Amino acid sequence: NFDSGTMDTYFTKGLSDEFRRVWREVTKREYTNDEVELSDAELRKLPTVFLQMIPHEGGVGDEFVADDPRAVPGLAGKVDVGLPNDVLFAIPPTHYMQEGAKLGVYASRIYLDRDDDMGSVLGSNAMMGYDILFDMDAARIGFAVSDCDYLKVVKAAEADTAKEAAGADEPSIGAAASAEGSDARSKDDSNG
Repeated sequence: NFDSGTMDTYFTKGLSDEFRRVWREVTKREYTNDEVELSDAELRKLPTVFLQMIPHEGGVGDEFVADDPRAVPGLAGKVDVGLPNDVLFAIPPTHYMQEGAKLGVYASRIYLDRDDDMGSVLGSNAMMGYDILFDMDAARIGFAVSDCDYLKVVKAAEADTAKEAAGADEPSIGAAASAEGSDARSKDDSNG
């Protein structure tokens, strides 16, 4: 489930033991939702949580055909040759760790205690960094990595409006990049 009205992410209890085991193996720390002190460098060294999602019944999209899914950014082809058309969804630590009232104190906003029969919920902290299309007619969701820079989009739109008023026909570079970026499929492999 995706819920942009929910701030946090909730995984089912069935995932808890494995999540905690891998977390401990990678970080050498126990996983907790309690506040922990972290430097900026320590925060950025925390693991990016990757979710591997089954695509809708046709694969990555009826409008998109790829001979080699390993060549398509955002698909699992390079990490799971058995399910190469699955979609990889990255949640970097800067999205799931929330800074508290005290500088340098963070708490994880991924919870591992949701009842299995209720399913997991990806909240707005997981959705940051993506443009998400909810295609209600086709009952599917699409993802595109985004810098979510609203100010840049507004400034580009204002520049286009000013050019149109002055009689120029070409869009600004910022607007063209924003339009192209919203359709791009790429993997967010950074932690920022």
